[in-house]
Amino acid sequence: MAHEAMVKGFIDIFDFEMLQQVAPDHFDWNKNFSDGCPPLFHAIDDKLCKRTPAQHQTRLKRISWMLRAGADPLRKVSSTVAMDFITLQEKLAFRVGYDGHSAFSYCFALLESMQKDTSGADWSTARERTEETLKTLSQATTAKAQLVSVRQGVVNFWESVRDMDSTYNVIFEAADGEVAAHDLMLMSASPVLRAMLESAMKEGANRRILVRDSSSSSVTLFVDMLYTGSTCLELDYKSMLGAFDLAHRWQVQHVVDILVDALCGAVGVDSFVEITEAAILKDSGPLKAACAAFGAKNAEIQAMLKKNSLPAAVRKLMGEPETERPEPGKPKRRRL
Repeated sequence: MAHEAMVKGFIDIFDFEMLQQVAPDHFDWNKNFSDGCPPLFHAIDDKLCKRTPAQHQTRLKRISWMLRAGADPLRKVSSTVAMDFITLQEKLAFRVGYDGHSAFSYCFALLESMQKDTSGADWSTARERTEETLKTLSQATTAKAQLVSVRQGVVNFWESVRDMDSTYNVIFEAADGEVAAHDLMLMSASPVLRAMLESAMKEGANRRILVRDSSSSSVTLFVDMLYTGSTCLELDYKSMLGAFDLAHRWQVQHVVDILVDALCGAVGVDSFVEITEAAILKDSGPLKAACAAFGAKNAEIQAMLKKNSLPAAVRKLMGEPETERPEPGKPKRRRL
């Protein structure tokens, strides 16, 4: 309790240096304070419009630090606390409650309320700072995998191993073709593939693995990433999603990490729904954050959100109710 009080106190008085000093390594950044709100909400709401530009940048650094320490921006809270937005005439323009929101969806709710406000107040600073907060949440959702530099000769060596097609001894049967690889590489990287290839099942006996739900380009991309973390393929988001699914299915974490980074950069209007659904299904924090941040700022996605034309799970990630979409031409069933 003493640590919680100190952490809350230094957040409230905007003392980032002392916050870093007093917060213990084991501090639970997702536990609510006595007011029912976790630390991240206090940091986000910290006098949004009244801080100087320098203080606002410090606020963003503090949020980023809290995220790296374990704060979850997608965790929803139950609280009666609300943030009031007051006009220059000291009148209440609108109020946004915390209840049922995650840090992400709360920021979306703030932006939506500012957009709908009819008081005539200028919320441009608050809007800009909220958007910057969303960007911080999306970029610092989880700690990145450690990156190390590798000599080009090492990369060249593994590329040459990948190209030794005369020694391939495992075949993946994809939906539109076959992809070959070395069993030693597959078994070293994946406990799932190792179990399959060492078993008495047909995969182990025949050295052939059926992946008829995946394209050959997705399987090739997965294998390329497994060997070298690079590829000569012309990348498209559908192939990346297929490879991401295989890496997740076969528990090859370093390939998952590489493809998550690639997919974060591939989020666009056309790919938004498919990538977001994959992020939700695989529970990928960084990818969900990237999708949520893109959707919050893109006018076309916001229009689809208002028309209720996005899947329920995607709407939920964006902080909206999971309203079911009626099928085209089918009358909505009414209860009497």
